[in-house]
Amino acid sequence: MLTLNLIYPERSDIRFTTMVFPDGQPHIKIDMDSITGLDRSQPLRILTRIANTNDLLLALFIKNTLDYLEFEQVELHVAYLLAARMDRVMLDGEPFSLKIVAGILNQAQFKKVKIFDPHSEVATALIDRSYAVSNHQYVKDALAHYFNHHPATPYCLVSPDAGALKKIHKLAQFLAVDHVVECMKERDVRTGALTSFKTTAGQLNGLTCFLVDDICDGGGTFAGTAKMLKGKGAQKVNLVVSHGIFSKGTVIESVDEIYTTDSFRDVENVQRFEVGKYL
Repeated sequence: MLTLNLIYPERSDIRFTTMVFPDGQPHIKIDMDSITGLDRSQPLRILTRIANTNDLLLALFIKNTLDYLEFEQVELHVAYLLAARMDRVMLDGEPFSLKIVAGILNQAQFKKVKIFDPHSEVATALIDRSYAVSNHQYVKDALAHYFNHHPATPYCLVSPDAGALKKIHKLAQFLAVDHVVECMKERDVRTGALTSFKTTAGQLNGLTCFLVDDICDGGGTFAGTAKMLKGKGAQKVNLVVSHGIFSKGTVIESVDEIYTTDSFRDVENVQRFEVGKYL
């Protein structure tokens, strides 16, 4: 399948240029020479991050261009989905943000939409012809990288909270891992404050714990959970997240190593995998 690559333009099968007008509007233009001779009835994917509104607009603008050029089967492969965490109305007076973004994407009528590790099943419920791509192969690759440098290390998978529990049990089944540790916390939805980090596990003496989740933003959940796990005797706590925002940096208290993808941005100082491999 041909790829119009908005994440890494230099690798795109179809060449294009982008710019931003003085008023802030993004713009994109296809190099017409690069589509000469292409079979426009065959599937073509747009590979992109939707990390901000300009990313969203560029994906829609290029889909509109491809429609005019009579490409018949345009798919959207989304590395990171804007508003995926706002998958319900959290508090009175707040919007249902994901529903708005989904409505905008639906207007474009993509042949298919693939989303890498969306926050919840609400995303695929709201976006037409959409499919979730699990984090399973990515986590397998991250663990393989770690064990290449630390062979024969006893370990467990850790769910940081109830929201990640369903996903991590499916992951454990894929990886054929028996030892899964379930953790809990309390969050004040008005302030975001985190408290009461707990686990159902007993002692974790000598184990390397792999905290697995979809998103790391400020890292508070993982710092609190890692500290609690080390209090239970864990030798190391490593973080494996699909989407690394790292709004407070990539140094997280009590976390020893971090694995992520480039789905949100090209973050440095962590073990980073290219998300295009999984989409």
